[in-house]
Amino acid sequence: MSYRIQLGKKIHTKDIDEIHRLLNWGNYRPEQWSMIKKQSTFMVQVMENKKVLGFARCVDDSEMCMIYDVIVHPKYQKKGIGTLLMREILKYVQANQFATVSLFYDINNKGLDSFYSKFGFQKISNAMRLKK
Repeated sequence: MSYRIQLGKKIHTKDIDEIHRLLNWGNYRPEQWSMIKKQSTFMVQVMENKKVLGFARCVDDSEMCMIYDVIVHPKYQKKGIGTLLMREILKYVQANQFATVSLFYDINNKGLDSFYSKFGFQKISNAMRLKK
């Protein structure tokens, strides 16, 4: 299959929301997308024709970088799309030489350990999250 990589903040929020819903991640409201676009420093989509198959983004402050929303449509998982997204993210990371690069993922999805480790990520145990 021929996929197209699209960089930048011109994102297809309807398609990305559909992927979020299919993955049980919920949907963002339009005002949330506005803020996400404004605060994200790097965004990448993998497209087939005009349909988004995968999406990822970064937020950084020039010193630290956080990777968010690495998602792939369930019908297109295990086809290399996540790898395409991560390669683009890592190009951005390497070009900016961040001191720290981190990401969060669902620890119950055991396949993600090996997926992210192949890009050089390691588990850490010194993180905490504020409970709602």
